[in-house]
Amino acid sequence: MRRSFALALGILACDEAPPPAPPELAEPAADVAAEPAPEPFVEHTLERGQTLWDVARAYGVTTEAILEANELRPRDVRRLSVGQVLKIPGVTERAEVTRAAEPVPVEELPPLEDGAYHVLAPGETLWDVASTYDKSVDELIERNALDDDGVRALRPGRAIVVPGIRDRDVRRAEPAQVESRGIRHTVARGETIWDLARAFGVSVSQLMAANSLSPDDVAALREGQRLFIPGGGDRSRRSREDRLTPRQRRALADARRLGLGTKEVAQQLLRGQVDPRWMRAAGGNRLPGTLRWPVSNGRFVRGYGSGEGSYHLAVDIAGDIGWNVRAAAPGIVAYSGDEVPGYGFMVLVVHPGGWVTMYAHNSINFVVAGERVPRGAVLAELGSTGISRGPHVHFELMFGGENCDPATLFRPGVRHRSRLARIEQHEWTVRDERPEGLQCDRRRRHPRSRWVIHE
Repeated sequence: MRRSFALALGILACDEAPPPAPPELAEPAADVAAEPAPEPFVEHTLERGQTLWDVARAYGVTTEAILEANELRPRDVRRLSVGQVLKIPGVTERAEVTRAAEPVPVEELPPLEDGAYHVLAPGETLWDVASTYDKSVDELIERNALDDDGVRALRPGRAIVVPGIRDRDVRRAEPAQVESRGIRHTVARGETIWDLARAFGVSVSQLMAANSLSPDDVAALREGQRLFIPGGGDRSRRSREDRLTPRQRRALADARRLGLGTKEVAQQLLRGQVDPRWMRAAGGNRLPGTLRWPVSNGRFVRGYGSGEGSYHLAVDIAGDIGWNVRAAAPGIVAYSGDEVPGYGFMVLVVHPGGWVTMYAHNSINFVVAGERVPRGAVLAELGSTGISRGPHVHFELMFGGENCDPATLFRPGVRHRSRLARIEQHEWTVRDERPEGLQCDRRRRHPRSRWVIHE
C-alpha cells in the first residue's frame, strides 16, 4: 500500500509542469553609428589647353584634393590628357574652366619626388633648359607631357619639371643672361620664320617660344618687327658646335670611334651598306618589328612608288609649323647634316638588325651622330629645306640595299587628315623573314634631277 502511494506521488510529480524559465535579460542596444553621407562631387572632362591648376581654380578646390580624389600622384599631373575625366570633390555643379592669364607660381605646384621645377625666363627655351642641366629635350618633353603644340606654346614663367635634380640644383636664369645667349633681329621685307630658322640655325619652335609667338603671329610676321634669336645669333657651323651639350659631345666622340657622322657614311648607307659595328651599336641583330609614325599628327601626302616611273620609294608626311620629327624605331644616329644634295637637313638612323631610316627636308636637326635614340625620340623639326615643295618630312626605310614600303609597318598606322588608312599591318622582326606582300626595290634616280637620287 505504501509502495503504491509512493509510486502514485512519483507519477503525479512527473505530470507537473516544469518550472518557468528565468526571464531573458534584454541585451543593451549597440550604438550603431550612422554612415556618413558621401561627399558630393562632379566629373570634369579635360579640354585642350586646360591644366589641373585651371580646373582647381575654377571649382574653388585645391590641386591636392583633386589628386587624392582621383588616386593620382604629383608626377601624374603632367601626364593628364585631353578627354580625361577628373572627379572634383566637394562641389555639386560644373564650372566653366578658362586658362589662367599668368603661369602657376611654383609655390602652388605639387611637390616633386623625381626632380625640381625650373621657371622659364623671358627668351629662354626648352633647349636652353636641356643644355643647362645636360638633359635631352626628349626627357623634358616626356616628363612634362608636352606635345608639339605644347612645346611651341611655352611662355615665360612656365615651370618645367627637370627630372633627376634637386631644388638646390636649380639655376635661375636672369634676363641679362638670357639676352647674352642670343641677339635681336629686325625682320626684313619678305623674311619668314622659316628663313630666320634656317639662317640662324635654330628651330621654328624655339623662335616661337622665345618670342611668345602664336601660329597666327607667325603668319602675320611683318617687316621691321624685332625678334629675339636664341642661341647666340652666330650663323657659323662653329657656333652651332659651341652650343652642343656635354651629352652630345660624348655622342660625337662615339661617332668618331665608330666611323659615323660623315657625308661618306651617309652615301654608304644610301647604297645599303651597313657596317656590322653600327648594327651592334644600334642594339643587335633583331629587327624592331614595327615603325612609329614619325610626325605625331602629321598627314600622309605621298606614298611609296608614286611619281613618274614610280621613282619615289618613300613616304612624305606633311605637318604644321614647329612640329617635331621623331625616330620611327630605336637605334643610333649615323648621320645628321645637310651635305647630301637635294635633301636639305637630313638624319639617318641605323636600327637593330640593319634597318636604316631617313628623315629629310628638316628645318633643323636636334641630334648629332653617335646619339642613341629610343623609339619616338625627337630628331628634328619638320621643314622644307633642300628640293622641297612645302613643309614635310621625306621618310625612307632601307634594308639590304633596297628601299622598302613602310606603310604596313607604321603604328598606329598611316595617318590621313582625319583617319587612319585601312590597310593590312605587318610585323618584321627576323632579318631573313620579310613579311609577304611587303614591297622592296632598288633606289632610283629622280627622272628630272641630276642631283637627287630617289627624292
